[in-house]
Amino acid sequence: MQKNILIVLSVFALCLVNSANAIKCYKCKSITDPGCASDMIDENSRIAVVDCDTVPKPNSMDQYMPVTKCNRVVTSDKAGVIISRDCHFQSIGSDPNVCTVSHSRKIDSCHTCSGDLCNSNSSAGRFMAIGFTAIFALVAMVFAF
Repeated sequence: MQKNILIVLSVFALCLVNSANAIKCYKCKSITDPGCASDMIDENSRIAVVDCDTVPKPNSMDQYMPVTKCNRVVTSDKAGVIISRDCHFQSIGSDPNVCTVSHSRKIDSCHTCSGDLCNSNSSAGRFMAIGFTAIFALVAMVFAF
């Protein structure tokens, strides 16, 4: 009986890691919100959180895939550096990790990630959650057999 409960809990935990396409991301630009440039966004900050299913897609002729990732993009030009965080819009047929911007700024870096609010610039939390879930599943399987 205990073995079956552990197996069911393990499967349930794995399903929670990434169970849906709907994703929430931080949305900001350091030019208007200095907190956006922070290395790590505090969960108590006032930076906007958006549901990517409800955000209008960029105004362009490109067709976009459903949003399943967030991004953190660093751009620059003569005026300076801007850090932005947003839903990651991928064009159909393009590389899933390439960031594009709607203006003539140079992209210095682009980080895409999967998982709610992962663009806080901390991928460690996501990896820790997956790691703990995997360890829990392995322990449950050992006890099951």
